Amino acid sequence: MGSGQSARKLTISNEEEVGVIKVSNAIVQRLAQGEKSKSHKPPPDERPVTPIQHPVPSTATAASHTSEVMPGQPVYHYPELTVSALQMQQQMEEELKRQDQYWQKRLRNIEDGYQKINRVLEEEYKKAANESSVAKSRQKEYADIPNAVQPCLENSNKVLKCFQDHPKETLKCSNLVEEFSNCVWNVHTRMIETRS
Repeated sequence: MGSGQSARKLTISNEEEVGVIKVSNAIVQRLAQGEKSKSHKPPPDERPVTPIQHPVPSTATAASHTSEVMPGQPVYHYPELTVSALQMQQQMEEELKRQDQYWQKRLRNIEDGYQKINRVLEEEYKKAANESSVAKSRQKEYADIPNAVQPCLENSNKVLKCFQDHPKETLKCSNLVEEFSNCVWNVHTRMIETRS
């Protein structure tokens, strides 16, 4: 025996109540005898063993199991210190549900955002298609106008020639520019009148 500790393990299966261990009188006596023998002769290299504090006996537990436990023998109630596997599983399932709800909500938000973007893109596409069709119809109208090649061609040629002849004296061409501007204005007003 000496300084080595006992390598025996005690496994108790409790099928009735969680947190309550029933111990027979014989086991209590053996444990008490082993404790007394160790406390009488402590080895010189070991410190004396401190007494183990046991939980307070539960009177309700003792009263409910009086038929199974010998009278006069205390019954100890050990509080449940660990989380059971069922509780852990329930906690994990709740956490998974919360995470699933969170990600489903985010996915819905992203899908809603994409649907809004798609609606805006479709509206812009329709607007652009309508504008291009209107522009094409206007081009056809301009092609039908008789002098649509280039209005005021003669006046524009005069302005161009004047600018080439007097590159540093552009004010000399102001009369020609005014004539060209008046010509363009007249053509523009005639086009508006023909449309209405």
